[in-house]
Amino acid sequence: MRQWLLVILMVMSSTLGASPIFAGTEWTSVAKADLRIISDDDIGRHVAEADAFIDLEVSELRFHEAGYAWHLLRFVNIEKPVGPLWAVPHDDENAAFESALAAVKLYGGVAIMVNSGPGSSRMQAGRGSCGGRPAILSQCDPNRNFSSLTPLFTAAFLDQIQPDQPIIALHTNSPGHGAGKGNITIIDAAAAANGKRRPRANGYFGKAGGPVVLRNDDSYAIMPFATPKVLSDMLVCRDALVDAGIHVWYEHVGQSDGSLSNFIALYRSEIRYVNLESRRELDLSLAAKRHGLMIAEYLQSCASPK
Repeated sequence: MRQWLLVILMVMSSTLGASPIFAGTEWTSVAKADLRIISDDDIGRHVAEADAFIDLEVSELRFHEAGYAWHLLRFVNIEKPVGPLWAVPHDDENAAFESALAAVKLYGGVAIMVNSGPGSSRMQAGRGSCGGRPAILSQCDPNRNFSSLTPLFTAAFLDQIQPDQPIIALHTNSPGHGAGKGNITIIDAAAAANGKRRPRANGYFGKAGGPVVLRNDDSYAIMPFATPKVLSDMLVCRDALVDAGIHVWYEHVGQSDGSLSNFIALYRSEIRYVNLESRRELDLSLAAKRHGLMIAEYLQSCASPK
């Protein structure tokens, strides 16, 4: 009962404004001159650029929950505050930060990034429960911490959702099955082991003819669903992305793994959501370029209200 009450509170907060469960915990504005003192390598890459954050309102949120001390950064487009919610939960995915920063400037809306430390740390250090799970851990994956049992962390993102606007999560990942690593790939693992190339279950290859940079099996759009109706609502979007050369995978969600995509599919399915994965590259601009192409097509073909 308590879990569902917290879910209801978070749903209410997204439609009514400030969340009651965030009492005493507020975003703090950061002056442009003070950005250099924030211990974050992502901001550090841009702090010397005079115009890097000029059109953005920057703020931070610090709070403790379930044994972890969280630090989130928020960037709001001053001229175009109404727009998508750009979500970057992994601090070590630097190209995703670059993509979200460029996207919020270009398309408007709000971007939220997790800062897990001064360097590019993937996991949040601490000692406690991650995503409401009973085990006590010394580190927490931020993208497994979306839960009714971690309401402060979850509401920090969900409170930024605006009516009729999508959530666009941005990730980078290590090479998938084609290089013998990882499972973030459009390729079916069993087929790959037998020397065959086919899409994983519920996956679709982007059509040939799209931008060359998108012809990468570890870069694709993930669209989560929990019910057949939501799946049918995605068909037009899927076809548009595939026609543009973008690989697409439908993620069927039965029980949440703590990720933002699973939480939205199960509890906020009225929101349009996509996770855009781009393979990690030494050249951040290459991974970010894939993101940019996928973002542009998604906003054009998929982001209108249902």
